[in-house]
Amino acid sequence: MKSSFRVLLMLLFFSHVAFSQDGFESAFENENSISANLGVTSIGDQTFIGMRVQPEFSFGKFGLGLDVPLLFNASNGEMRTEEFNNGVGILRMVRYLSYGKKKQDPVYVKLGDMTGEQLGYGAMLGNYSNSVSFERRKVGISADVTFKEILGLEAIYSDLNFNGSQKLFAVRPYYRPFGKTNIPVVKTIEFGVSFASDKDDYEQNSAGGTIPSTRFTRDGNSAFGFDVGAILLKNALLQLTWDMQYTKLNENDALAKDISDNPGDYDINASYGSGSGFATGLEAHFKFVANIFHVNARIERQWYGDNYIPQFFNFAYEINKDVRLMELIGAEKSQGIYGKLGSEILSVVKIEGELLLPDNLEDSNRGAIVGINLQTKEIGKFRARGKYLKAQLNDLGDAFKLDQRSLANLLVTYRLNKFMETGVDYQWTFAEKENGSFKAIHQVRPYIGVSIKF
Repeated sequence: MKSSFRVLLMLLFFSHVAFSQDGFESAFENENSISANLGVTSIGDQTFIGMRVQPEFSFGKFGLGLDVPLLFNASNGEMRTEEFNNGVGILRMVRYLSYGKKKQDPVYVKLGDMTGEQLGYGAMLGNYSNSVSFERRKVGISADVTFKEILGLEAIYSDLNFNGSQKLFAVRPYYRPFGKTNIPVVKTIEFGVSFASDKDDYEQNSAGGTIPSTRFTRDGNSAFGFDVGAILLKNALLQLTWDMQYTKLNENDALAKDISDNPGDYDINASYGSGSGFATGLEAHFKFVANIFHVNARIERQWYGDNYIPQFFNFAYEINKDVRLMELIGAEKSQGIYGKLGSEILSVVKIEGELLLPDNLEDSNRGAIVGINLQTKEIGKFRARGKYLKAQLNDLGDAFKLDQRSLANLLVTYRLNKFMETGVDYQWTFAEKENGSFKAIHQVRPYIGVSIKF
């Protein structure tokens, strides 16, 4: 328990969340840049030479980010095309195309990478990513539209590859009955209803045959929920928000049938059925004069019913949907906490982190989730950007060990002159094996290239 407490304190100290969604302007937004980095990349047991061209532009409310890979096999000179196989193909070069800011502008739309998206207050769908693998990077769409300050609609669709069945779709209509009044607190009261559905039937074709990687979702996987929230206090320095959420994960018929037909493959003492959970939390945003210092903190108390996991639709869901569903088997009624705390300091350093931690983790079959983000402007001539996520943790002593439950990226650069920089890009991601399945791999890419900010 002491080690758990130390990890919690560390995450809560080294952390930050996106202030822009609540009216707190971040110094790390709306940057325009072009980078094209030439280097050597190891993917599995193969070596590639080439570059990734990654421009980012901001035009008023519009944002655009591209990721164009030009990698050539060092042994035979062939261009690597795996990133464009299946699905939306070359559309994957669009990392994101966005309009507006979520929860700040009346219209927000984003196309591309859905990393970091959440629905409502996040109990059902949070910490989500549709891009856990270069080979299966997806192009999704997220939108949040408010009508006359009273009615609103949030929606997320994970994959615009329209071949096959419906992919993960989540929607949340919300209602602010007093939105057009000027009554403090009361005008911010918001009621929401959430629904998520996934009928993914993706199959990986390989030399070893066809591998069904979505046995259970293809017949339908769904959840629904209700929430209410309000801004209790808002002024130039502080914003305090309260919310309450209820979520139900519907029984997956295909998984229930498999348990019934093949009881020997499962723990005979484990039960499975629909599961539900409840959570209530407070979130505070604080900024010092002239944006010198931002602080954000959230604390949420959670109650888990049998066969329920909070933030069920997260980045781990897209790594392996069948495994994620099987985590629900035998999950017993318990409680937990979700916490995040962060800072943006002097418009130079931004750090964020979070922890979802069930009570009595050692005796629970639910896993914890940890996450840390880091971003800096140039300090001297150095700059860093990193992200780390790990799910399904049963021992916080393993929180920072990279394995099949992890996603990580760290980029450290050194500016050579106004237009050139060198650095190292480290990725812990997922890549396709010869048999068509996916495994966690690491990629280390030293590079030198063009980097222009304007």
